[in-house]
Amino acid sequence: MGIRKAVKNDRAALAAMINASDNLTGDEKECAAELLDIYLNNGAQKDYSFVVETDDKDGATGYACYGKRPLTQGTYDLYWIVVAPAHRRRGVGARLVAAVMDKLRADGARILVAETSGAKAYAAAMSFYMKNGFALEARVKEFYKPGDDLMLFVRRF
Repeated sequence: MGIRKAVKNDRAALAAMINASDNLTGDEKECAAELLDIYLNNGAQKDYSFVVETDDKDGATGYACYGKRPLTQGTYDLYWIVVAPAHRRRGVGARLVAAVMDKLRADGARILVAETSGAKAYAAAMSFYMKNGFALEARVKEFYKPGDDLMLFVRRF
């Protein structure tokens, strides 16, 4: 087990994780896959970074996607944390957040932002962020659609 940068050979496993995520909408799945492909196919891009946790056979069990927020000093976005269904509730997500935090701390980051929906389907995500040191910084009512608020979680370094 370990955490490393995602590589092209991880694509099928990461895409399968995205597709198996029962709380992501079709549009969200498309967006997550699009960011993955940008990262894997354009080595010159600097917008997205991916880390994966692997099992003892170097198979991906989960991943985190993050990147620097444009026009800021030391602010980063945590875009996605996706864990394979067979590995959920085993600490994979928490270890990925810790790895991202360690990397960003070394890079001089000040703030890590995670956004999620306020819909009931995202209650586990909101709880996850709180358990992993994020604080609810803002709520934008009806951001995504009527009755679906944007929840903005922040973790400071």
